[in-house]
Amino acid sequence: PIFIACVFLMQTVFRKELQEDAYYSEYLKRKEDIFKGFAPENISGINQSSLSNIVCDNSEQVSVEDDLEALRCGKYEQQKGLFVIHSWRPSSIKGQVADIVIWLHQHGTGPLSEGLVDRVEYQLGPNFFDGPAIKRNHRESFKLEVSAYGPMLCTAKVYFKDESAPIILERYIDFEDTPI
Repeated sequence: PIFIACVFLMQTVFRKELQEDAYYSEYLKRKEDIFKGFAPENISGINQSSLSNIVCDNSEQVSVEDDLEALRCGKYEQQKGLFVIHSWRPSSIKGQVADIVIWLHQHGTGPLSEGLVDRVEYQLGPNFFDGPAIKRNHRESFKLEVSAYGPMLCTAKVYFKDESAPIILERYIDFEDTPI
């Protein structure tokens, strides 16, 4: 039992460290380059406990075109707090660069956390699927798994169980080294 527990631990917790040397060193270099000289620009003078309680206050009537904060809050409202996010790892599939998991994420409470999303249609382009990839796996946040050889734009159409109008979300999915 101890041996099996150790193998399980290595395959889950230490997965990235067990990748082939080329993939692991690429992973470390990418993380190191992105965070080289990291200095959070949002911290000085901000009470850390207030960061988790950010709320949009639309009580003032301000032109969205003139105020980025109003635009940001408007996005939350338009998208019902829903966002498409992704995570990736180097791919071991020949001809592919990255294995990518794309899913729907809820900021705070809303349709996803309340079980009101019916399905998500993902469109990644003709190099991936002939048409949209339709996901109904609400327990996995409508997860889509793909392998890719280059960055892509992902558009997602989110349908709701109450038959209210669907919303369109987008995410540029990049997994190459980010120039700094």
